[in-house]
Amino acid sequence: MATISEIAKAAGVGVGTVSRYLNHRDTVSAAKQKQIQTAIEQLHYTPNAIASQLRAQSTNNIGVLVSRISNPFFAQLFDALERELHRYGFQVMVMQTHDDPEAERRFLDQLKQQQVDGVILASVENSDLLAQLAPTYAKQMVLLNEESLQVALPTVSLNHYQATWDALNYLYDQGHRRIAYATGGNYPSTHHGRSRTQAYLDFCQAHDLIIDDQLIFAQQHTLTDGQQLGTKLSQLAPNLRPTAIFSNSDEVAVGLINQLQAQHFRVPDDIAVVGYDDQPFAKFAPVPLTTVRQPVLSMAQVAVDQLLHNLGKINTPALQPDLGLQLIIRKSA
Repeated sequence: MATISEIAKAAGVGVGTVSRYLNHRDTVSAAKQKQIQTAIEQLHYTPNAIASQLRAQSTNNIGVLVSRISNPFFAQLFDALERELHRYGFQVMVMQTHDDPEAERRFLDQLKQQQVDGVILASVENSDLLAQLAPTYAKQMVLLNEESLQVALPTVSLNHYQATWDALNYLYDQGHRRIAYATGGNYPSTHHGRSRTQAYLDFCQAHDLIIDDQLIFAQQHTLTDGQQLGTKLSQLAPNLRPTAIFSNSDEVAVGLINQLQAQHFRVPDDIAVVGYDDQPFAKFAPVPLTTVRQPVLSMAQVAVDQLLHNLGKINTPALQPDLGLQLIIRKSA
């Protein structure tokens, strides 16, 4: 029986080009399509037979998509996923989108071209693209820690809405009534952090708190963003300044604390700060950070078990560990 490599050799093209021709012909030039079809006919194989053979092959590669690996949360998550996949003999490829839908499309092309056996998506920019791929590739994809996208794909999700509500309720119980909000996504949000943003808006409405757009800060990602945010808050008039801020990122929260202290504000007496993720550095912040802990190791285990089960690499997924989010109270709030 001829192999895919033999078809490619006879056609004078690469194996990946044959794969694209069999699965997504419109991505191959007309000239190469003709070469491949001629080789198929010469070797007396139909495209369907070759495609079945191609699907039976395994690359032993798994792709992981993140927003940016420089984010300590994604770095920790990727490390956990890589360690878990290595236990099963898989190599892991990581790609950053930097919130660019086109980068996501290029990453998923590797799945369509069968350069990877499956993918774990810890960042999603183009839910329409996923919806198009789902009917064919659902068993080769897992969404990890993504918001509900109304896409028929296996999903490992956490209740970020409730965790945000609990953190805000903690601040409210401590007497805070003017609470600022920082998110890594847009505002209003249709994607990144939308459940957390919705929890903030719902909480303020339920407790008759003023929602001041000047105290809602979008696209906050880094320590530098946090420092700049600290400068903005310190420059507000006392009657306009928040008494607390909820940040969707420990990075931003630590940068914020650093700058507030540089401006001679006391944390939490003047402004309380709550972060999100409970990164390893959170407890070593200038003021140890009150934050929401994400169970990164358990998340990685569940995502890998789900994907490998769907790929037929393990018989059944392991018992799902607790994926609850937990408010860790330290000195910053």
